[in-house]
Amino acid sequence: QFVQRPRETRNVELHLIQSHDDGQSWSPPRTILPTNQAGSWLALCAAPGRGIQTSDSQLIFPCYTRREKHDHSHLLTSGDGGDTWQLTSDAGPKVNECQVVELLDGSFILNMRSLRGHGCRAVARTEDAGENWQQMVDDSGLPEPMCQASFIRYTDQRAGFGKNRLLFSNPANASQRSNFIIRMSYDEGQTWPVSKVLNTGPSAYSCLTVLKDGTIGVLYENGVSNPYEKLTFVRFNLEWLTEGRDRLVQGN
Repeated sequence: QFVQRPRETRNVELHLIQSHDDGQSWSPPRTILPTNQAGSWLALCAAPGRGIQTSDSQLIFPCYTRREKHDHSHLLTSGDGGDTWQLTSDAGPKVNECQVVELLDGSFILNMRSLRGHGCRAVARTEDAGENWQQMVDDSGLPEPMCQASFIRYTDQRAGFGKNRLLFSNPANASQRSNFIIRMSYDEGQTWPVSKVLNTGPSAYSCLTVLKDGTIGVLYENGVSNPYEKLTFVRFNLEWLTEGRDRLVQGN
């Protein structure tokens, strides 16, 4: 878990705490990324959500900086198992809470909460682990009301599956936090032909995961009068998501 120092100090640091017993106890906070941006950066914030371990064993965690004028999305990278971390260049301004997926060609795609006023997610791609970014674009296929979203890889041909599948979840309403949807892509996030509404009512932040038996789990905020009344964990399989058109077997 990454922890940021309070905003009012204007001395931005990032801390890491670790658990080696499944969360029963935690280490003291360790400063892993001090910065010298006092006066221009207001905060350095973790995703929120989850990070990834890449095919070459790098640890990648998405994050964003809050500055005087705009927020910017970045990656935190570690090549030594989390002992040391580096902050990449930013993907662009007016974006913040983000999630990252490694694509089959080794590039990364960053999916970001957009403050650009276009009613949808923003995405950017890097081929050199965040040193340089291709131009940020709006993904009109992923409407959002300016909210956090979850974005993960489900299956990978390199792991013996016949299809590449990415998953995405968010409240898919451009004007308010409601209509919580799970989506799936077969073409590395270019299109999202599979979608299923999980909750038509108020909903907000979420976190997707793949369980050991191949089923999909999502933890998300939701309620009756507002999106923050409760946290709900839902578990489902690929057949449910695709209404029987696809199922998970090795080699498929």
